[in-house]
Amino acid sequence: MAKGKLFGAVVIGEQNVDLSIVDLRHLQVIERANARIALGNHLIAAGTIANASVEALIQALRGFQQLMQDYGVADMRVVASHTVTEATNMSYIRDQIYIRTGMIVHFMTINEELLLQYEGVALFFAPFQQLIQENTLLLHIGATTIDLLIFQKGALVLTRELPLGPLQVLQRLSGLAHQVAAYDQVLSDYLRSKLLDVWRLLPIEKFDQVILSGTITALFAPLLASDKQGKALSHAEFDQRFATLMTLSEQELATRLKLVEIEAAAVEPTLLLLDQIFDRLAVKQIWLTNVKMVDGYVAYLSQEQQLYPTSWQFDDAILTSAQQIARRYQVDEGHQQQVLMFAGQLFDRLKKIHGLTKSDRLLLQLAAILQDTGLFIDANHHALHSEYIIQESAVLGLTKTQQQIVAAVARYHSASSPSLDLSQVERLHLTDRLKVAKLAAILRLADALDDSHQNKISKISLRLQPEQVVITATTNQDLTLEQWTFQQKADFFQKVYGLKPILRRKKVQL
Repeated sequence: MAKGKLFGAVVIGEQNVDLSIVDLRHLQVIERANARIALGNHLIAAGTIANASVEALIQALRGFQQLMQDYGVADMRVVASHTVTEATNMSYIRDQIYIRTGMIVHFMTINEELLLQYEGVALFFAPFQQLIQENTLLLHIGATTIDLLIFQKGALVLTRELPLGPLQVLQRLSGLAHQVAAYDQVLSDYLRSKLLDVWRLLPIEKFDQVILSGTITALFAPLLASDKQGKALSHAEFDQRFATLMTLSEQELATRLKLVEIEAAAVEPTLLLLDQIFDRLAVKQIWLTNVKMVDGYVAYLSQEQQLYPTSWQFDDAILTSAQQIARRYQVDEGHQQQVLMFAGQLFDRLKKIHGLTKSDRLLLQLAAILQDTGLFIDANHHALHSEYIIQESAVLGLTKTQQQIVAAVARYHSASSPSLDLSQVERLHLTDRLKVAKLAAILRLADALDDSHQNKISKISLRLQPEQVVITATTNQDLTLEQWTFQQKADFFQKVYGLKPILRRKKVQL
């Protein structure tokens, strides 16, 4: 097997900075390094990262640079978790890192992180594919948030993030810790109330297993060897471990589990949270894994650069995430699927004139799925409401810019939206604004083809001519409404692409 070029992936998290030196072509980890830097402690309390932590971070990154140089790393990338990037002084910190190390720090969104967790466990945790054929919860516990990814029959069906990371909980209840006698009960009640939103959305009530990732595995370090991918515990074994740890003082926890003071204080809320989740979901088995966010980032990079072949269809998970949001807003699924199909077909057959990429096709599909979510609020100007809903929703895997593009395409899919006035998307780069126009023009035509929401058209064909695009719809039903709407929406397409769309009807031969 030929050795590929080595790549360095660095993830800056709330409590740790991780480096993975990897051969992306073979997804082979060559070296790992970790620096425990408590960026999150001051961040949660004051909204900023302390100067001492910044200095420690820069020194750690310099050490990583030397290690990568020793290994002959050809390229590298550094990302910061969405929680870290929320620090009010993060822009200054990023500039300091660049000036002193030359490293450019990229900011991640929660949507990207959720996808990274999925990709990391999928590609680095061998039992994963088999486990998710049954009801499975992937639970990632960070310092400030917990992320839940729910799988059924091999597919991701729901994602959720809650501000219930142990350090976040400790900060929010800090005023009560020394004021009430039954603090444990108050803490338990607080966690129970915050989990109600998750239980309301769950498609199922019982889970065969939970896969745990994140710093939580430190609580089970004696059971999880560092050289193993994972370890399975029964619910009873967890309860036994829970009972043992809950009797220890913070000082004893710090000594036994090799934790710093703040981490030891976080053990109680973490264990109470897990206990509630496992009991509520009647979990049978708990899997512990060493997979970290940096592993997910490595998995993502290998897929982005198309270096490591895999059968996993991560784009399908992104589309499923959008469909879950659409169901929450009671979108007409029949119409949604028709528009989704037509949008994809038009995109594929118009490659010669739009010059867009595969990732742009995914953005079009997401807009097709979510374009009518605004009808849940108000039928008048529903496209504006759709834009807001999309911007504020957790669409798995999207960067901030991608989410803005999807929201803008949904806004401009309506014929009532201004045809050429893209002033509402001035926050986007000119290239992205043009992308919005191109995708919205295609989506308008796809939406018009099922304007009656009656699934009249069985298939379409497309022919490019010098001055027009002829779309032939096969149906034996009346298309008067569709043709009228098509003509209204065709004007925008012609202004964007310079070709006039024509809709023709072809009867089915019986």
